[in-house]
Amino acid sequence: MYRVLLASIITFLISSCQGNDDKKFGFTIIENKKIKLDFETNEMASNSQFKNIDGTDYLFRFRDYQSPQNPQQLEVINLTEEKVKKIIDFPMEGANAFNELVNFHVHNFDSIFFHNEAFPLTFYLTDTSKNLKQKWEIEDMEIGAGWSSNASPFLIKDKLYFCSISTQSFYPDDQDFIDYKFLSYFNLNNGKIKEISSIDYPKIFKENFKNGKWYPWSGKPYFHHYNENIFVGFNMSPEISSIRQGKAVITELEVSSKKIAEAVSIDINDFASNQLRLIGSPQLGKMVYDYYRDKLIRLYKHPIEIDENEDRSNFYYRSKFSLLFFKLNGELAAEIELPKNTFNPSIIIPTEKGLLINTDNPFNPKNHEDYLEFAHVAFDNMP
Repeated sequence: MYRVLLASIITFLISSCQGNDDKKFGFTIIENKKIKLDFETNEMASNSQFKNIDGTDYLFRFRDYQSPQNPQQLEVINLTEEKVKKIIDFPMEGANAFNELVNFHVHNFDSIFFHNEAFPLTFYLTDTSKNLKQKWEIEDMEIGAGWSSNASPFLIKDKLYFCSISTQSFYPDDQDFIDYKFLSYFNLNNGKIKEISSIDYPKIFKENFKNGKWYPWSGKPYFHHYNENIFVGFNMSPEISSIRQGKAVITELEVSSKKIAEAVSIDINDFASNQLRLIGSPQLGKMVYDYYRDKLIRLYKHPIEIDENEDRSNFYYRSKFSLLFFKLNGELAAEIELPKNTFNPSIIIPTEKGLLINTDNPFNPKNHEDYLEFAHVAFDNMP
């Protein structure tokens, strides 16, 4: 059950920002959630999915095949009752092996989809008892499937949409990649793959890419969908591509008050400098549609100075974060600035009252390694 901490309700007042004062809002923590973990479940997950099934809220967390501990493990977490319901290990060997799984989608307990990144590209249909119900091997796929924790597959009717290009190391010497479509769907009825031609990279990406400039690691897209609406964005561009009511729409988000990193000429062999630039740069991150308030939320990571000699482990989470709430026409409606070293906004779940946000930030002194923790926040007079 939710535990309302009336004695420790904290209201964070948002500091003013020149030219944007009227869109800054505070928030109140109305309750906290703590899920007890054990040695099997306290490892970082590769990706996660929130799903309401039969009136109960669940969080599914998955570790891909390359995870150093508990690879190909899916956790079923009951958020309503605040407990781990089930842990499922999908075998990597044997007659019913699941080969090199990287991403997943839960439709319900009886229909869970996975895909790999190996050749041939393979889709699996299973359930919480890990019965292999169906397996599709796609041998005519030119590139395969990409892996991204922010571009998980999703199901709309009989079409399983997925990231159809490997986008983890996009650099200017990979000229061919910019011409491929990165959103495709797998038709469950006929087993065919089709690229979505109306969804493309932002124009500024293509222009810079052709001129030998790029944003380190910025090739990975962010997917989000609600019902039959699809939203796609990138971390270094305010441009959002979407499909709404069957029509393709390109929207420029109003981010004039925020810096976003500019494209640069990079040395593709200088991994350390590129990593430093990426971690320190201001950028747009996770994207979530808040259907309770009809707003598109984008996480904004503020710039941060990093000394070259500093340990960069988890340094991303030392940045300051803001949540930017946009109307669907791109207008900035509100900004919520989160206190530093408090939240891990990799999991953001809209609720009728506000947002459920993960607080497992490695720099949060209140962190408990044996718990998965969330703060349920309500907004102060958000329009």
